[in-house]
Parts: sequence; structure tokens; C-alpha cells
Amino acid sequence: MPTRRHVLGLIPAAFLRWDATASAAGGEPGDFERIDAHTHIHRPAPALFASLEEGKWSGLDLVVCPTSGDEAIDLESRLRSTLEAARSSGGRLAWASTFDARGFEDPGFADRTIARLKQSFDDGAIGVKVWKNIGMAIRGKSGAFLLPDDPALLPIHEAIRRAGKTLIAHLAEPDGAWLPLDDRNPEFPYYSKNPRWHMFGRADAPSKAQILAARDRVLARYPDLRVVGCHLGSDEDDLGRLARRLDAYPNFAVDTAARIRYFARTDRDRARAFLDRYQDRILYATDYALGENSPEVGARGMKAMHDLDWRFFATADPLEYEGRPTRGLALTEPILRKVFRENARRWLPGVGV
Repeated sequence: MPTRRHVLGLIPAAFLRWDATASAAGGEPGDFERIDAHTHIHRPAPALFASLEEGKWSGLDLVVCPTSGDEAIDLESRLRSTLEAARSSGGRLAWASTFDARGFEDPGFADRTIARLKQSFDDGAIGVKVWKNIGMAIRGKSGAFLLPDDPALLPIHEAIRRAGKTLIAHLAEPDGAWLPLDDRNPEFPYYSKNPRWHMFGRADAPSKAQILAARDRVLARYPDLRVVGCHLGSDEDDLGRLARRLDAYPNFAVDTAARIRYFARTDRDRARAFLDRYQDRILYATDYALGENSPEVGARGMKAMHDLDWRFFATADPLEYEGRPTRGLALTEPILRKVFRENARRWLPGVGV
């Protein structure tokens, strides 16, 4: 495992410059509407929508197709219920569609998929979500894993680009998915409960580098396709690696969904400097899921997440983030406005009120 000093050394020294006189925005919520760019609501939830309005929040509701084998899924029902949630939210929720990639070798796959996505776009979807089963689970008849730049997927990427929509890509996982499953693995709690996604020792599966390289080839092939990489683009373990990708691909941005803890556990000055340099490429997001919770319970849970994250980014307060002591980053208000609103409006046209 790399040491903390080694990890810090991988980030260019230029990232470490920071204006020590920059003022924090303070602990109180800003006087601007904010956007959570990665949620999973999927049904009308009046109490949650009222809480969003009261707190000056909007969100993006992402549909996921998590299948990889022959398991059944009623994807049409998920798409319909998510559309219904968006329409009942009073403008507080935008939504993104998805597709089932398992049939990528079937005749007419791309044409059928594009036609269904067009219907979603006509229904107001602002983007298309692809998930980690591409690269990590779905296989062709030969046994080879489907990668993001497979020829069967290229017409779909082109259709998304042509429609002016955003590709929202959760591809690969934290480095811990490819590390031994022991107490030194920072993702031990997740992969011990979800062994399906633990890839260590899987000689038949693509490496993380291979999956992300395939995604990068899509970025290079379609330079005017907007792509938002979920979860810090799966480069959460290495800000230097993420920086190199952001520098290489101007059409690529990332969201913070379920990965703010990585900023909280790294060197504070380095995290602040990274967010300063890439302030136009980072979208605030939580990965909040309503699940089976009542809308009232869901509203309280989502508000608690938003309040904690705002405190982490906007203040210099000592606080605890997912069980670890840390200190808020005290970002300046111009950066907060970009991360919490303006970047989402740019990279995800149609989100926010």
C-alpha cells in the first residue's frame, strides 16, 4: 500500500499553492440555489421535494441498469417511475435515462437502444447513465468483458453526443476493488459485503487501468461529448491521476458522489488546491438513495447529508466525516458556487431551478 507521503508526492507541486487570505463562505447555507448532481429517488416523494425547495436544493435522479447475467429487470418500470418523480417534483428533480447493455451482441441492439433513449429525451431526460457492470460484469459470448469503447456501444455514444445530452459514467471502482480484502483495504466494509465487485485475483477480468483507458478512448473519440465521471471518475484514490485526465480531456468532469470522504482523509491543503485548480470540473453530488424509506424519513436523511457536506466544503470547522476526524476546507464563495451549482448547470444542461 502506498504511504500518505507517497500519495502526496504524486500530485504536482503547483497544486499546493493556495491563497492563505481567501475567506471562507461560512457555515450558513449560501444564498443561491444548489444542486445535488447524483441521486436515486425514482418515485414521487412530496415531503422530500418540499424539503429540497425549502433548503434551495435541486437534484438529478439517475436510473441505473445493474444487470449482468440473465437476471430479470423491469427497466421500463424504473424509467416510468423516475419520469413520474421528476414531473411531480415541481422542477426540483431532473432525470437521466439508461439502457440494458447485456444484449450488445444481438442484431439491432444499437438501433433499439438509440430509439428508446430518444423516447427518454423526448420525455425530458437530460443524460444517460452507464454503470460499472460495463467493464466489470457483462460478458459476450466469447467470455470477454464488455468495455466502454466496444464497437457495439459507439453508435450509442454518438447518438448521445448528437442529441446534446450528457453521458454520466460510473465505470470501474476505487482501487480497493483490486486490492486484497483485509483491514488495510480502505474499501473493506463495502467489498466484504459485496464480493461480486471485488476483482482482486480475477485474472480473467480487465484491470482498472484497462477499463478507464477504454473510457478515455471514448473521451478522445468524441471530444464534444460531455462526460461526467461519477465518484471522482473512479480516480478517487489518486488526485494526481485524476488531474492528468482532466488536463487531457476538456470534455470530462467528475462528481463527488459518495467520495467526499476521500477529500476528508487526504492532506487538507492539497485537497483545497486541487479543488481550486479544477473548480470548473467538479460537481457536488451525494449518491443519495431514497430506497424504501418514507419521503419524510428520506427528507431528513438527505438534509443531513447536504448539511454535513456544506459544512465540510464551506467552513474551517473541525468535524467528523464517516467516522474520521477532519477539518472543513473553507473554500471561497466563488468556488462553492461553481461546485454546488454552476458546474452542474454547465455539464448537465436542464438540471436545477
